[in-house]
Amino acid sequence: MRVLGIDTATATGSVALIDSEQVVGEYLLSIQATHSERLIPALVRILEDGDWSGESIDGIAVATGPGSFTGLRIGVATAKALAYTWQKPLKGVTVLEGLALQVGFAAQWVCSLVDARHGEVYGCLYRLNGLPEAATGYWAGPVGDFLEEVLAVAKGPVCFTGDGAASYWDIITQRAGDKAVRPTSNSMYLRASSIALLGRQRLLVGERDDPLTLAPLYLRLSEAERRLKERRSGCR
Repeated sequence: MRVLGIDTATATGSVALIDSEQVVGEYLLSIQATHSERLIPALVRILEDGDWSGESIDGIAVATGPGSFTGLRIGVATAKALAYTWQKPLKGVTVLEGLALQVGFAAQWVCSLVDARHGEVYGCLYRLNGLPEAATGYWAGPVGDFLEEVLAVAKGPVCFTGDGAASYWDIITQRAGDKAVRPTSNSMYLRASSIALLGRQRLLVGERDDPLTLAPLYLRLSEAERRLKERRSGCR
């Protein structure tokens, strides 16, 4: 099964092509240009270099979040447009699941963390049994509070991954000590190939998302939405 993977959830954006479980090609960029500037050129180039077309793709997988509000909208909207235009099945995959899949070799327990700034993270603890199995609910809040829950649930060493783990590694090691496992730096940031591989697994068992209704996974309001809500509350 040929799957196109798209990730625009964080500053490091990427696109990938997989054929069965083989990565055919992947472009990953962490640069100042916005996702709106680089996503379409990256898609065009990887399809040309792989000698693929919309007709030769069997499905599309896209990172749905959590992450950058603007980045997520760009990636999800693009994936939906391609799925609708090419009439191909679409599957959304969370960033947290994709991160966990990447470091399944490091430990049985994986804690995926996305930096939400100001000492907060989006997170989820997974137990790796082939594919990631969520052991906690999604988290959005202070990193220290989530670490307490993670360490209470995990029965063994925990691999912490994601840009949230990179940003708050000192706090993680203070709380978790020798229980904390750090993956190599190139495994710590999401890759579109992980989204494509997970998407392929879901598509193979018949899971699909509607291109007209698939929405990004937002675990909290954006800064602008929070300020608007506060202003409205203050006017009552």
